[in-house]
Amino acid sequence: MEIERLDPARLGDASEMLARAFHDDPAWVWVLPNERRRAQLLPWLFRVGFDVTAADVWTTPGPVLGAARWLPAARQPMRVAPMLRAIVATPLRLGTATGRFLAYGRSVEALRGRVAPGPHWYLAGIGVDPTAQRRGIGTALLQPGIESAARDRVPAVLLTNNAANLRFYERHGFVTVDEGETPEGGPHAWAMVKRP
Repeated sequence: MEIERLDPARLGDASEMLARAFHDDPAWVWVLPNERRRAQLLPWLFRVGFDVTAADVWTTPGPVLGAARWLPAARQPMRVAPMLRAIVATPLRLGTATGRFLAYGRSVEALRGRVAPGPHWYLAGIGVDPTAQRRGIGTALLQPGIESAARDRVPAVLLTNNAANLRFYERHGFVTVDEGETPEGGPHAWAMVKRP
């Protein structure tokens, strides 16, 4: 399966695709329980994620059928100006869901910090369009980060809130090293690490 770096002109397409891929994900259902509101807000939230993180983003050539955001070990993870804009816009967009969104984000970062306190490559998000799953796209999108982590001799790290994903990641050498609610009373998460 061929993949390529995501052209910034395709960020909107990638955000829409990830919104479809994560529509029923336990974390997003918890943050945004109203299905219609979730469908409206997820494309914007994924676009903000692309804008604020200094990630290496990979996708399929042609139509965006999948995308993965890998945060490199040696790069500052956030872009300051987009982060400041997001801090202002998020409460206006999410309204009463802002508290859950922020609590979830803090909890995920705390879990990540426990399992990988040192340098690591972090899979900040991966998704495949529901119409294109089981074609090898997810496997191909994992490879740049796995290979980069191996080259840098650091772990590759990811978190998932969906138990159905565990076997997929295990097939690629990831091992669950911690798990828990993100946050307390929120969706369950598994922290997985692939050692170099």
